[in-house]
Amino acid sequence: MKNTRHIMIIASIAILALSCYNPPQVDSLWQKEFNTAHEIVDTYKAVDGMLRDSDKEGKTKNLCHYVWNSGEYMFKCRGKNEDIALLPENIEELALDDDIVESYMIERDTARFADHYFTLKAMKRGCSFDDSRDGITITVFYPIRSINSNDYAKLEEIFSCRNDALHIAYMKKLKFPFRNSGCNEEMNRIRPLIEKNVKDSKLKQEIIELYDLYGNIVPGMPAPNPVLKDTKGNKHTFDEFRGKLLVIDVWATWCSSCLVKMPDYIALRESYKDNKDIEFITVSIDRRDARNAWLKSIEKRGMSNMLNLTPDCEEMSQFECDYHISGVPRYIVIGKDGRIVSAYAPPPGGGLKEIISKSIDK
Repeated sequence: MKNTRHIMIIASIAILALSCYNPPQVDSLWQKEFNTAHEIVDTYKAVDGMLRDSDKEGKTKNLCHYVWNSGEYMFKCRGKNEDIALLPENIEELALDDDIVESYMIERDTARFADHYFTLKAMKRGCSFDDSRDGITITVFYPIRSINSNDYAKLEEIFSCRNDALHIAYMKKLKFPFRNSGCNEEMNRIRPLIEKNVKDSKLKQEIIELYDLYGNIVPGMPAPNPVLKDTKGNKHTFDEFRGKLLVIDVWATWCSSCLVKMPDYIALRESYKDNKDIEFITVSIDRRDARNAWLKSIEKRGMSNMLNLTPDCEEMSQFECDYHISGVPRYIVIGKDGRIVSAYAPPPGGGLKEIISKSIDK
């Protein structure tokens, strides 16, 4: 009887303690402007100290606020302030399909919140800010950089969870890397996740169709073989160079980046001038009415000693459709067997020579 009374007293104290717990209003504690990373960290720790371990909603909201404000601060200072190194130290894993997390994202900006979260996670792994920030599409803060392993890991995690808002935001973003990088091995790993976890919609169907569309120029596929014309009007196809490794520079006279990089391409060609197993070719996507400008540019830029081709069309050509040319410069490498080595090869000085070295003896 004595033991029973003792247990009842303890239970009563516990109930009283629980009833006295007045959880802090997490949202209101974050309603301020932060000028340093220290202020963000201090606020996060102070709010966390007010919360009980059992207060899952409060803890999750506090972490969401920390992610959002940390990301906003980093992007505001463009990753230049030294104190941003403090921010990844406190990041913890968020369940992206948690109702609280999903609601928080939707209230602010779903894709932007995800960018902040994954940037912090990558920085915590030791990556630089520039390598950690979103490279999947253009942001309002930074020019696009090449999509990297952090971006692919991010996409895998996003499409592995069950957060509808996040799926929609990133399926919209996926159109950009398809246009700029095609359908590579890393992108192919994401397709089954989309098929399994994303709800059926018109947008989902568009993405699946992009996978099918860009699948015709993945490494190992037969290279499309459209008819092109040289400076004298003679017709050529890539098939006539079977047995040689083709290194193709896709450019246009109106493209300033193409013209800046052309000397590097010419220098790369010169370094292989004694190798009869390689053919360097330029393909201009200039329209027919720019033919004179094309011919003058070839002469002016010292390109006359290589094969220069053009579709010779008044509008979008078969070559552009076959290789999904949405921007230039583009670099394409086709193997001796007539199959794609890379339809989205890096530029000269950025890895193109390495691809040539790996492919020349195959």
